[in-house]
This record gives sequence, structure tokens and C-alpha cells, in this order.
Amino acid sequence: MPTPRRAARSSGRALGAIGEFGLLARLLPILPTGGRGVLLGPGDDCAVVAPRGRALLVTIDALVEGVHFRRGWLSPAELGRKAFAVNASDLAAMGGAPRWGVVQIAAPPRLPAADVVAISRAIAAAARRAGASLVGGNLSRARELSVALALIGEAPPRPVTRAGARPGDALYVTGRIGDAALGVRLLRRGIRSGPAVSRFRAPTPRLAAGALLARRRLASAMIDVSDGLLQDLGHLCAASAVGARIELARVPCAPAVRRAGIDLALTGGEDYELLFAVPRRRETALARVASQFGCAVTRIGECTRGGGIRVVDERGREQSFAGGHDHFR
Repeated sequence: MPTPRRAARSSGRALGAIGEFGLLARLLPILPTGGRGVLLGPGDDCAVVAPRGRALLVTIDALVEGVHFRRGWLSPAELGRKAFAVNASDLAAMGGAPRWGVVQIAAPPRLPAADVVAISRAIAAAARRAGASLVGGNLSRARELSVALALIGEAPPRPVTRAGARPGDALYVTGRIGDAALGVRLLRRGIRSGPAVSRFRAPTPRLAAGALLARRRLASAMIDVSDGLLQDLGHLCAASAVGARIELARVPCAPAVRRAGIDLALTGGEDYELLFAVPRRRETALARVASQFGCAVTRIGECTRGGGIRVVDERGREQSFAGGHDHFR
């Protein structure tokens, strides 16, 4: 970020009125200048961080108006917190811990400057709570609001990847599935409150669970559920060269989700829970530490030989579901 020359005087003014450098003068004071491993924070051409000899995890994700949310669905602070959460979830899926982030905010000039400040403040606060620092970023003009965050994390000694599952491994998922998809359906109908809407607005990255699974070497493969349970399971199966059998009755979801349609849990997306495979010999060890995850963990099926994913009901009848999020379909 370039160093600003003067600050904006009014928090109510739009971006087009105060300009890039006026906005930067409001943003830089709210970002930390130090933190774990931060040698130089925001304000120069680059931040300087020291990885301390450990392997790093690097991820980036974006929330784009009209694609991931509509105006009025999220407050600026909620948008900032969610931008951090969806990136931290990727780190959790490999057992990592977030350390540094840089943010790109693209906004229309009519947007109030106070909204960008609130987004940045929320990202910085969420990062700080997770032991990370927001160390820089960039601003640009755009037709619609978007927030992209690149997050760098420390890797565990053995990061958990999508590859590594074997036939016979049990499949588990953290938390509940389908709430966020139901929340989106309600928001489209003009319903702005309730548990499902809250889950869409404020996902919880399962950092503690991911770290434990990696450190105790419990998970043979893992992925976060962002694009739908079946679609993300398909990615894990493809990387591991296995198939899967899912028991529909075991999929953890709220009664409201089952009433609205179990397809929300299987194909809806934006849950940001962890889906992972566990060798049978490690299931007892998993049970011993599951209370430390900070969330429920549920066995939903197993990996199988051959390709394909089978979803069966309580009578063993195979059910068919299609979908999952794809940005370009």
C-alpha cells in the first residue's frame, strides 16, 4: 500500500469523494504494524514476514457481490469476518494455522468510505483472534464490491491433503451441513434473520479440529466443504483414487434443513466444515480427542474401491443428487 498524504475528514463521504489516498489514511491506522513474525507491516510496497524455518500454506479466496452475496445480505463487518473465515477454512483443511494476510478490496466510487473501513477492521480483528496479522493490501475501483483475501499460514509437520484416503477409511464431517444453503434460500425470500441465515453470514473455520487431525495423524485425507458435500467429496475421492458410500440418515443437519430438502445438505455449499477420511485403526484415537474439536464430529460413510459416490437411504436404496457450486456453470 502506498503511504497516504492526508486523511479524509468525513466518515460519511463516498469513496469517489475522498479518493484512494484519503481512504488509505483511514485504513492504515486500524491495521497492526506488528505481530508474530511480522518485520514490516502495511504502508510500504510490500510487507516483510519471517516464516521461522517452517513450511507455509498459501491460499486466496474472494467474496464478490452478485456471486457470493447480494447487497443487504451482509453488513460490512460481517463481510469482513466472512472473508477471513472462508480463507482460514482452507488452512484448517490442511491442519494449518493462519499467520499473515493481505486484502484486495474493489469497490464502486459510490460506496461509503466507512463501509471499506468496517470491512478492513473486521478482517483485522478476525485475523488477530486467530493469531494472524493483516499486513497489507490493495484498493481498486470496480462496478461491484468484492473482497479478496490472500492468507498465509504455518503448515503442520505433515499437512493433510486431499490425497491419501484408502478403501475402508471412514468418512467424517464436522459440525452441521446445509444451514448456509438454507440461509441463502431464506435471504432470497426476504427473510433476514434466523439460525440458518446466521450460519451463512458467520461460518466458523474449524482451525482447532484441523490442527488436531493433522498433529495426531488421524486424517488420511481432508477437504473443507465450501462447494457442497458431494462435490467436495468428489474432489477428495479423485485425488485419493477411491470411491465413497454415504449414509443419508447420518449426514448431520438441522431439522429445518431436512424439512426444506436434504439436497441442501448434500449440494448447497458454504458450510465451511471439514470432511475427512480416517483409517479404521485410528477411529478409537479420534474418539478420544473429538471433544477438543470445539464442534460435533459425525461419521457419515466410508471410502470404497473404484470410482463414484453412492448415497444410500436407511433401507440401503441408492439416491441420486446432482449439483454443487461451480463458478462458471
